[in-house]
Amino acid sequence: MQSWKKVRLFRDLWLPDPEQALSSQELIYVQKLIPLIQGLEMLWDKELKEADGQICSLGWNLDEAYERLQENEATWWKARGVTRPREFLVRPSGKLNAPVACHLYNPTFSVDDPCCQKTEDLSNPSIAQLHEAGFSTKNNCLLFDHLARRDISRHCKDNYPEDLFDLHEQFVFALRVAMKAKVEICWGANVRQRMLKKLDLKPLRLWGDFAGLVLYLELTPDKASLRRFIIFVAHPQRFMYVKSDGEKTQGWRRRFGSPQDQALALAASLGGIRIPPNFYELDSRLPRNLFKESFPGAVLFEETSHRIRATKEEKLSVQKVFGLLAQLKPGQVNETANLPSATDDTILRNDRLRKIASYWHDLGELLSAFIPNITTTAHHIKVIGAQSVGYFSSEFSTEFQLSDCWDWEDLPDPLVEFTQAQDGLKFNRRKISSRTDLEVAFYLLQKCKGSPETLDILTLAISVLAAYGWMIARPRKPCVDDMLILRKSPNDIVPRKCSECGKEQLDDPFAYWSKFDPSRYKNLEHPVELEVKCQGENCQETKTVKARWTGHATPKFVVAVHPCVKSSLRTNWIPTGYPTIQSAKLSTLWKRFREAPGFDVTRYPRRPDIYFNTSLGFSGRIAALIEAQRLIEADGLIERKRKADEMDEA
Repeated sequence: MQSWKKVRLFRDLWLPDPEQALSSQELIYVQKLIPLIQGLEMLWDKELKEADGQICSLGWNLDEAYERLQENEATWWKARGVTRPREFLVRPSGKLNAPVACHLYNPTFSVDDPCCQKTEDLSNPSIAQLHEAGFSTKNNCLLFDHLARRDISRHCKDNYPEDLFDLHEQFVFALRVAMKAKVEICWGANVRQRMLKKLDLKPLRLWGDFAGLVLYLELTPDKASLRRFIIFVAHPQRFMYVKSDGEKTQGWRRRFGSPQDQALALAASLGGIRIPPNFYELDSRLPRNLFKESFPGAVLFEETSHRIRATKEEKLSVQKVFGLLAQLKPGQVNETANLPSATDDTILRNDRLRKIASYWHDLGELLSAFIPNITTTAHHIKVIGAQSVGYFSSEFSTEFQLSDCWDWEDLPDPLVEFTQAQDGLKFNRRKISSRTDLEVAFYLLQKCKGSPETLDILTLAISVLAAYGWMIARPRKPCVDDMLILRKSPNDIVPRKCSECGKEQLDDPFAYWSKFDPSRYKNLEHPVELEVKCQGENCQETKTVKARWTGHATPKFVVAVHPCVKSSLRTNWIPTGYPTIQSAKLSTLWKRFREAPGFDVTRYPRRPDIYFNTSLGFSGRIAALIEAQRLIEADGLIERKRKADEMDEA
């Protein structure tokens, strides 16, 4: 490749000779476009000789067009019974004959003075970043927004009807026809979507130093000539997540900042301007918290704050995970067994602890690259011959100003990859791949409170990841823990759906299965479905219902209330030939257990023989449950010691 001669494609852009660097098919495509590119450069040379000014040869006047936009937009809102301030409309900054144009989506309230009506307001963090990257009116650039109205970007995208978009786009596309810029940089996914929807662009995949980049060509309506080059880049807000100078952050900047720098260097070469090299990959100014610094003055919307706090029990459960890890010994699952033995279950449970600890460790490392105020405490854990660092978040909280990034495409790729790697953040093994998926996950995770629609994409993703971390560390209740086992793949991860509505739920990443234990379960000879009779006066109606049986020595049918079609009343329905118990009686008994002072019935074994033992008073039954739990724990200690001794001998 170094021996290939280079040719000038346009202005300061030099590439290897396409006849040497491209395949025959690629060469044919490029050769069709080269005359158009040469024609654009000839036009530019001619325009450079024209007088400097704001009025172009077609007679289009920016001030007059902007005034019409203000009038038309005010009329649109008035027709809907709304008057919105004209001072929140923002006009382009720069000269119409600037060689480079920066096309953003819309102005926001992230400024010192929301009534400032110019696009190049350096108190805005996005504009400040563009300025530092070399794209400013001082460097001969024109800056404008696709939508001139100062608003929350997500509100614009989700709520503005197409006719309101049309009104703003009439102005912005007239501006684009009048401006002399030969290269237009479109910042962010929102602008990209609108441009690809409205324009028929020709892609040109580059080669040489710019291999991998796609340059888009905008032709004139008659397709006879080239109007300008268009380059799509990431929104500045994406790189405001980078707050740290740590090794992981630097790796992220190399991976994702480098393509941004490459695209902007291409724009500078095409536009004939000079910009600082490798700004997004190396420049020390980028990690500064520009977003926070841009809010010393008035802000017309309420700042949003989203906090994710663990309960005391959840904190203890994660602490317990790291504590237990130090006690673990290596083991290997019996791959030949379909259902795991007790030893296999122990190994799988230990593996679960390692996965949970690894999750918190990796999440803490990942977020430290983006957010400076994540509270984490490092625990050094010795795990099987190696030292690893586990992170336990004593109070995992995120606080952000409302940002301009709302779309899935604006989420930093490392967070996307980490989210999609979690088995329990999938729907029937389908990875989360959109903002809608994230919002559904937000609702399904119990730790997430509030409305996800109000959250920017980064806050939403971190909320989901934090809540998921607490969820997977949550232990099973002691009263059922010894009745359950884990299983190896493919039975370790189980898709789920709601039993009521049938909608998909998040997959269970650590699926527990009922243990086959004849001492706790027995095959009931009683039917699963049973015919029952209405107990209403003079009513002979019958129906078939799913039977519920108690755990008495002789199981009893639980009598439930059902509506009667004949009498239009809700009555008891009882089978013939089976002992019964009223559902209300069971509820009353269970309520007594639940409300007993200093006693949590859910943390003790499920023992129907104790629950329903009429020879014992209520306090005697509680004492019997406590003793049963003590015996289980004692047996467990003996069994764990025996297994440890066996493993030491092996």
